[in-house]
Formats: sequence, structure tokens, C-alpha cells
Amino acid sequence: MLYFLWLHLLLVLGGLLGGIGLLLLVRNPRRRTHTFMWVILIVLAPYIGLPLFLLLGTRRIDKTIHAKGMLNLSRFETGSTGVHGVGHSLQNLLEGMGMPQLSGGNRFELLPDGVSTWNCFAHLVESATQSIEMETYVFHMDDTGTRLRDLLVEKARSGVQVRVLIDSFGSHSTKKKFMAPLVEAGGEVAWFIPFFHSPKSGSGDTRNHRKIAIFDRKKVIAGGSNIGAEYLGPTEVPDRWVDINFHLQGPAVRSYFDIFRSDWHFASGQLPPGEAGPMITDAGESLVHVIPSGVDVPGDVLYNAVVTSIYEARERVWVTTPYFVPDEALTHALALAARRGVDLRIILPDVSNQKLADIARGPSVREIHDWGGRIIRYTGGMFHSKTIIVDDAWALVGSMNTDRRSLFLNFEVMLAVYDKVNIKAIADWNSRLMDPCKEGARAVSRGHRAWESVVRLFAPEL
Repeated sequence: MLYFLWLHLLLVLGGLLGGIGLLLLVRNPRRRTHTFMWVILIVLAPYIGLPLFLLLGTRRIDKTIHAKGMLNLSRFETGSTGVHGVGHSLQNLLEGMGMPQLSGGNRFELLPDGVSTWNCFAHLVESATQSIEMETYVFHMDDTGTRLRDLLVEKARSGVQVRVLIDSFGSHSTKKKFMAPLVEAGGEVAWFIPFFHSPKSGSGDTRNHRKIAIFDRKKVIAGGSNIGAEYLGPTEVPDRWVDINFHLQGPAVRSYFDIFRSDWHFASGQLPPGEAGPMITDAGESLVHVIPSGVDVPGDVLYNAVVTSIYEARERVWVTTPYFVPDEALTHALALAARRGVDLRIILPDVSNQKLADIARGPSVREIHDWGGRIIRYTGGMFHSKTIIVDDAWALVGSMNTDRRSLFLNFEVMLAVYDKVNIKAIADWNSRLMDPCKEGARAVSRGHRAWESVVRLFAPEL
């Protein structure tokens, strides 16, 4: 009898420990990672799982923060003439949260497809005379990747300083020997948090999702495209993903160099030679803010700017994203915008390349739809663009998906555009994306809704 009493007490205690562990696990969904592993360990072995989670599970992101340090961006002294509407509030918020002052004097050119992006990329590579510095999440070994690598090899042999930073997770199938010709030609290649690395050098949960290419530290190509045939190339190919990028010149290029410099230093252990912040003359009339996000940027600046922009919107909020798994606060902000009459449109692929992300988006999509927002499902294939347009006063374009991993864990960078001409160009691109499409949230069964709740528990892993 005593034996069964002790067994009962142990089971009760195990259940309590397991419950406590699960509550701790879901307490902070923003930076939670490896959820599935911890759930299994805590449920099946609470006496071991809970102590291990308290010891290790809450400190993984802190490793990257400690190893990389905070990102410091150069300060600007340009004015903000031309900012209007919601742009005023967002300018004040961003500068109040430590971002550089709004940068004027820039030239912004939209690159609306993979061919135009490749043509601009190839031209800037071929015309570079001093340096080519780029970072990407994916660098495929296909025809596009091989062609770009060979262009970079040729420039390195000619004496141009070439540095390429590749995310180890995003490019897990890319072999080191594929990039060997570039190193042999005098270029440099670094891998962001390799699979096998010292625990002190950061956590593999934090992925470098930034896409930046800097030429002679005067011109930038950035946006959502990685290096691969499904993103860009010299000719159209079947089933190429629809994506959007841009070519930027002017003072704001300095911020992109600051970001690359920090990421390169972290991954390679060396600082790029030359000026810490190149001085760049005016090249146009565009007003922009470069907004990085990630664990090297305190305060979730980009997330807070997005939420603020939605609450400040008066006419429209258009969001394009391939993966839509927002947290509850962002979902509710979007639903409230629709309820108060804002033209709210969430533009998604009808079916993306990530099945779990498609499942996880269900509850947010239905809430926004039920509150009057328009859910527009693109049926022309996969698209990979990431934009947000607020009224005619503010637009974002860059690498950030509207999901919890991009918003709170990944290293990302978006460009905020304030001038009406370029905001209209981005809006016109979005308008073309809405055809062909289907509209509305999909009807699903109760069983599917239960499955959605399970998948959303692991949202930061997606």
C-alpha cells in the first residue's frame, strides 16, 4: 500500500513539474526555440526535462547576443523635409529607439522581377573597381549560383576585394568546395554560425536572413531574393518565385555597410579593411530608413514600427508575405485596422513551399477576415516578396517575413520608404500581384483547427 502511495505521489509530482515546464515553455513565444524537443523531454521525463530547460533552454539566444554584441549604425545629419502622414510618427519612433536619423538624398530603384534583379546584380559586379561585399541566406549551387560565383572569381582575380557571407542553415546543402574557387582567387568566404561551432560563438537558432550586396561601398542591392535560379537569373524560367528587390544609392548605403561589417566581423572574426563608415554623397531625392532587426538590435524595433504603423494607418495597410504567422498582438492590430475601415489586405501565396506555415496561418487569417480584412491568395505560383504599405506615406521592403521567426529571432533588414513616388511604385507592384488570385479565408474542419493550434505552438521553429 505504501508503495502505491509513493508511486501516486511521484506521478502527481511529475505531472506538476511537467505542467510547470510547459507553462514556462510557452511563457515567451517571441524567442522560444526547439519547442518540440523541450515538449517531448518535459512530458516524458519531467524530473530531467524541467531542470535542463531552466539551465539551457532559456539561454540559447543570449549566447548569440553575448558573442555578436549589439549593432551600431552610423548617424546621419540629413533633414526630413517631405515626410508626411504616418511617416512622422514612425520617424520619431525609429529615431527614439536608436535608429539613425532619416536619410535623404538617396536614389531608389525598384527591381520588380528575377531577370531585372540579375541584370542589375551582374552589371554592378562587373563594374565594381574596389570591393564587393554581400551576405545571403541561401547560395545555391545551381546555374545561377555558379554563374554568380564565377563572376565574383573573375573580379577577385582582377584585384577587387570580394567578401561573401553565407548562412550555414539556409545554405546547408551548399558545399564548401563550391566556394573554393573564389577563395583561391583571393576572395573571402565566411559562414554564419556553422553547424559545428563552439557553444560560446552563438546559437544556431538565430539565422542570418539578411540579403545585402554592396558594391564599392556606394551602391546596394537588397530585398527578399536569395542566390538561386528560383529567385533570379538572366532569363525567365518556369515556376520562378515572384519576388521584389531594389537598387539603392546615396547616404543610406552606409547603414547597409554597417550591418555587413558587424555580421562579417562576427562570422569571420575580422573587420573589413577601410573606412568604418564610408561617406557617400547624395544621389537622388528619396527619404529612407534602413531598419535592421534581430537579437543584435535591442527593443524589437522593426516589430514595434510595424505594429505602430498599423494603428496609425488611416487609409490602407497592404501586407505581402510568403509566410504569415504573426503573434496575437500583431494579428489583433490588423483586425482592428480592418474594423475601423482601413483598406486592409493580406496578400499570401495560395499554397507556399512551407506546408506547416500554411497550416499555422489559419487562425490569424480567419480573425482578420472575420473582422473585415481582405485575404488575397495568389494563385500564380509561389511568391517570396515581403512588403508593407501604409497609406501613401510609408512602405517597407526587404527580407522580413510576417512570422514570429522573422520578427523576433532572425537577423533581418528592411528599408522604410517615405516618398510618395516610390511608395506608389511598390503599391503598383503589389496591385499586379493580386491578379490572379482568390479571396477569403479557407473553410476548415474542427479537426484541422485543432491541428493548427498544435502547429502554432512551434511557430518560431518554422
